[in-house]
Amino acid sequence: MKTISNVLLIFLAQLIYSTADLGQRLTALKYGYGWRLLTKPYFLLILLIPGLGLALQIFVLSRYEVSKTITLLGIFAVTITPILGVLFLKEKMTMLNWLGVLFAAVAIFLVTSKK
Repeated sequence: MKTISNVLLIFLAQLIYSTADLGQRLTALKYGYGWRLLTKPYFLLILLIPGLGLALQIFVLSRYEVSKTITLLGIFAVTITPILGVLFLKEKMTMLNWLGVLFAAVAIFLVTSKK
């Protein structure tokens, strides 16, 4: 049960990171890139959101192995981010792109797995 809760917390941390990135991108697309963007309260609020993800990550690191935590963050990052891009930014992913996401997730797992 402890392992499942740690994995869920790691997933939530990465979801927060990816959602904040999405919010930053959407705000930048709306207002353009530049100094004007830094005057928008919504954008400044979005810059604070990854701090919550970091707090969750530190909490999990205090209870769970570093190698497993970082591996899961990597796997969740390469899987969550493309999904958010497709859903909210209307980005296009080909079957080859999705295969690359799968290979990246497997590669992260293999590189960090123990004998």
